[in-house]
Order: sequence, then structure tokens, then C-alpha cells
Amino acid sequence: MKVQGLKANISVFAGISYFNNFLPRKIAIILRDFRHLIKILIFVYREKPNIIYLDSSNVVIASILKLMFPKKKIILRVLGICTFLRSILDTKRIIHKIYKIAFRTNFSAVIGTQDGSGVEEWFDRILKKETKRYVLLNGVENINNNKVKKKYYDIRKKNKKKIIILFLGRLEENKGIELFLNTALKLLKTYSLRVSFMIAGSGSLYNDIRKKVKESSYSNNFEILGNIPHNEIMQLHKITDIYVSANKDGNLSNANLEAINSNDCMIIPKPRRDKKIDIKTYLFLKDSVYYYDINNSNDLVNKLKYLVINPNKIKKMQSKISARKQKFVKSWEDRIKEEEKILYNL
Repeated sequence: MKVQGLKANISVFAGISYFNNFLPRKIAIILRDFRHLIKILIFVYREKPNIIYLDSSNVVIASILKLMFPKKKIILRVLGICTFLRSILDTKRIIHKIYKIAFRTNFSAVIGTQDGSGVEEWFDRILKKETKRYVLLNGVENINNNKVKKKYYDIRKKNKKKIIILFLGRLEENKGIELFLNTALKLLKTYSLRVSFMIAGSGSLYNDIRKKVKESSYSNNFEILGNIPHNEIMQLHKITDIYVSANKDGNLSNANLEAINSNDCMIIPKPRRDKKIDIKTYLFLKDSVYYYDINNSNDLVNKLKYLVINPNKIKKMQSKISARKQKFVKSWEDRIKEEEKILYNL
């Protein structure tokens, strides 16, 4: 298949659905990975690529390839440290041991995303000391949609006397959507005439969230938008007043970087030094955002109450983050050049 903007041909391998769901999921996953490995081996023998680049979900395949082709430049890409990757450090389960061994392969380089999840410390604990490693902050895409679409303009108009609070991201447990909704319902008991909430995104909890909102006494205070085209995301930031992140794995995600680049008044979780999460986030953002205890809905309620009562503080925080972002926010073009330089220098 062809993708606009890329010269190379692209092949998409089938997932576990290839096995028609007649096998247990764990067996289907093993067979899927084995099938992918065979296809990749055929490609490597036939095309003889200069660089083989795999992400961490394929680390076992990457490790096997490095053993079979020790002179090949094999790059492992780690897109932040999720709960699974964090868990493999200190457990003795067989699958975790296999992953730990695979990560200790002598890769040509390991490139990690700086998303606040503690990737540097995790690298130090799991990679070989001599393995080259790089941690790069993602870029942001500058989408200049000066004219707000009517559907978003109407939301802003309907809530012109209210402070609109935005949650943007996958509606999953680790993204904190349930904490956000519980916080919203608590806040509405006191300030239903002064605040409105907008939830954008989809995920496994989408229907549960819609049901809880519908069954509450405050359904008119919510806009649940589902998936939004990426080129319309900036419009959501334009019509909202406060952006809340409840991400449990790190708060320099793409969505949060876009909020930063939009000069949002942001409330994000405090750094968790015990898990090495958001230590770097704080170093980047300092006092340009408000922080709350990730496990404490009441703390988040209090932070939001403060802003509702003092709306002038919202403008102040927007100015602060506008100045702070100049120190670290980069374009995707610059971010890609950073990684290209790493690859060319191997």
C-alpha cells in the first residue's frame, strides 16, 4: 500500500484476527508474532535493509533478528513506559523474564519517547550499560484553523457564561477518565451554573461514561464528542478555558504537548517520585501549570474550584505557559530531524 508523503511501499501485517478467533487469545498472540517474524525474515533476506527499526511491543522479534543478523543495525523504539513495561522489572513471571532478556540485547540503539513516564531510569535498569540510548521529546503540529467550525462555535455560545473544562484522550482507566468524571460531578453540585465539561475521545469506557453522564442530574453540563479529527483538535483548545490531564503513566504525551502549545490553563498530576513518573514533566513545566494528587479527586476539585472562583488566574496561567513553552516545545519537523541525525550517525 501507499501512504501520502512517503515514497516507500508499506505492508500491514494481520493481527490475531488472522486466526479467526478460534484459538485462545494467548496462543493467537504467540502465533501472530511467529508469523510476523517469518514475514520479516523473508523481507530481510530479500531486501537486505540497512536499518531494521522496531517498537518495544516487538522487542522479542527485534532480539531474535539481532541474534540472526548481528552486523545489522537494529533500532528499538520505546514509546514511553506503560504499566506492562514497568511491571517486568521486578517480577518473576516467565513472560516478563523473556521480555527482560530481549531488552538486554545488544541493539544498535534504543530510542525512547520523553513522555514523563520515567524512561531514563527504566533504561538504566533494563538495558545493557553499553547500549546507546536516546530520549526525545515529541514535537507538535501547528494547525492554524483560525475559523472555528460551527459545531464548536455553538458549544462555546451555549456556554458563554460558563467555564468550559476539557478532557481529551482515550477513554481508558490509565488515562484517568473515571477520576475526571467523578471530579466533574462533585464540582457540579456546587457550581452547576458556572461550569461545563467537554470530553473528547473514544475507548473501552466510552459507553460507561455516556451512561453515567446521562443518569446524572447534570447531563446538560456535558459535551461528549467521541473521536475528533486531528486537524480539529486545536479548535477544542480555542473554545475551552481549562485543560485537565489525569494520565497515570506520564504527562508529556502528544495530547498534553498540544495543550501546552495552545497556551491552555492546565491542571496535571503531581510528580510521583516513588515511581519516577513526571519528574521530567515538572522540570519542563515548573509553575506554569497547576498540580494535583493523581489519586485524590477532592484535590482536583479544590484546584478547579479555585479557578472557577478566580477566573483571572486562568488568564495568568495561559500567559505563564505561553512563555514557558518557548524553552522546549518543538515542531514535528525538528523532532524528526533529531531522530534522522541519530540514525545517520550509527
